[in-house]
Amino acid sequence: MADDPFDAIPLLALRLLPLVARLGNLSEAARALDVSQPAASKAIVRAEEMCGVALVVRGRRPMVLTAEGRILAEHAERQDELARLTARRLEDCRAQGEGLVRIASFGASASTHILPQLVAAVARRYRKLQIEITENTDQPTLQALHDGRVDFATIVEIDDPDLELLPLKHDHLMALVRTADPLARHRTLDAQALAAVPFIMTKGGSEPLVRAWFARGGHAPVIRHSIQQITSILALVRAGMGVSIIAETAVPETHAGVTVTPLEPSFPRTICLARRVGGFASHAAEIVWRTAAARALVR
Repeated sequence: MADDPFDAIPLLALRLLPLVARLGNLSEAARALDVSQPAASKAIVRAEEMCGVALVVRGRRPMVLTAEGRILAEHAERQDELARLTARRLEDCRAQGEGLVRIASFGASASTHILPQLVAAVARRYRKLQIEITENTDQPTLQALHDGRVDFATIVEIDDPDLELLPLKHDHLMALVRTADPLARHRTLDAQALAAVPFIMTKGGSEPLVRAWFARGGHAPVIRHSIQQITSILALVRAGMGVSIIAETAVPETHAGVTVTPLEPSFPRTICLARRVGGFASHAAEIVWRTAAARALVR
């Protein structure tokens, strides 16, 4: 990169020229900057030598700038304004968290029960901090985090040496059964009972856990439908097209015609906020992580 042509011009001269233009006197400009008049004169002469042109009209009272001096004074004022703007932005970043933080969510559990509360907690203290949430299934969410396309991701707790995790919520897998189905009368449901009827597999993020739960019981689900949206799963269960298993926190508050039943054995999981190990991409990201850490579960 080429050297800045203004680098060799004394900073004092750049600060003096706008004041000379305004005050019409080099001595007064020097006093305004708390420097001696000889030092001010030397800085102007040095700047003229570097520019190869006169910057002030000598022998005239009040002192005025030459056309070239005005050009340099205007540059100095623009630089001062840019410096003030930069300082304000940095202060906004420090004090108000100004910036954008991207979070990938793996589904309804996090998007409904974790992230709204986290966003609200951040907004109460840092009004200029913006959070952008994108929702996808487990693997795309995790990949977005590893690729650096997001600052954080909500994921089910995993063992990954490249990630730092904050546990934010515990929940369990639950069975969804049509209320009119005889299975709905059971206090709990095991893998044998659910493997004997048509099954609606969730594609919204819990599928690996559902398969692991069945395998633990020595059974496999008879999958008739594979559905991503929770509302669609509920509609199919309500219509008697099969049973399903989803996370407890993903179940809507109202689910008429569908009974939510605990599994036997239970299958707990921990929802975490994850980030790549190492430093933060921004102060705003660090603020969000600290806020989440204050709300994290005690291990």
